[in-house]
Amino acid sequence: MKRLLVAGLPLVLMVAGCVGGQAEHKARGNVMFHNGDVDGAIVEFRAAIAAAPRDANAFTLLGNALFEKARYDDSAQAYRNALAIDPHAREARRGLATCELRLGRPGEARIGFTQLVEEAPTDAEAQSALGKLLYAQNELEGARTHLEASLELAKNDASALYTLALVLARQGKTADARAACDRLDVIAPDKAWAPYARAVVSARAGQLDDAFAELDKALARGVGSVAEVAADDNLAALRADPRFAARLAAAPKK
Repeated sequence: MKRLLVAGLPLVLMVAGCVGGQAEHKARGNVMFHNGDVDGAIVEFRAAIAAAPRDANAFTLLGNALFEKARYDDSAQAYRNALAIDPHAREARRGLATCELRLGRPGEARIGFTQLVEEAPTDAEAQSALGKLLYAQNELEGARTHLEASLELAKNDASALYTLALVLARQGKTADARAACDRLDVIAPDKAWAPYARAVVSARAGQLDDAFAELDKALARGVGSVAEVAADDNLAALRADPRFAARLAAAPKK
């Protein structure tokens, strides 16, 4: 028995060393990732996977790093590998759904976010993501349901509240949309979200002077891009007015 234990000792030490080394690779990778050395993190996470190929968390970490480098196909595959090992790896499922969006596959993204919400209705981030996706697909009632659920869980999520204001404006619920804009002023007072959403509400209500006044505020605070504003169908009522083209021409270019 003593010989057996002694003979087995190198194997035990080898296994312990592999596990320790794998944990060190993950730890170093995390530090590199958070310090901005994403390429170094990718190397470390790959080394962690080589040491422990059944570690779903290591694949998820690799997926996160690849996503940061905009390598969405590779990132998606890393997340798929994580889910093949652990089908309940929520961060991997969230990452995969987000990759699908970036890759122009909203149908697959919707499946992923729907699964996340079904598994954990209290996941505010998943509720918000699904609501925004449904808004982009013009499924306004479903979008509203999930965005409101998200805001019940995370009341200061300005991005979700902004999207909800747009949903309400498109549904013709002007008073509710304006109330959402008022909340945005409190949550994100220096951002363009509140005045831009108000411009949308006013434009859709036919109040063009008010819409232009709010659009001026939004442009001054900095919107995503002038091209996006020009193409936004929420502001379609403003396009025939010469003030619209003049505002966009004078706006800072990004």
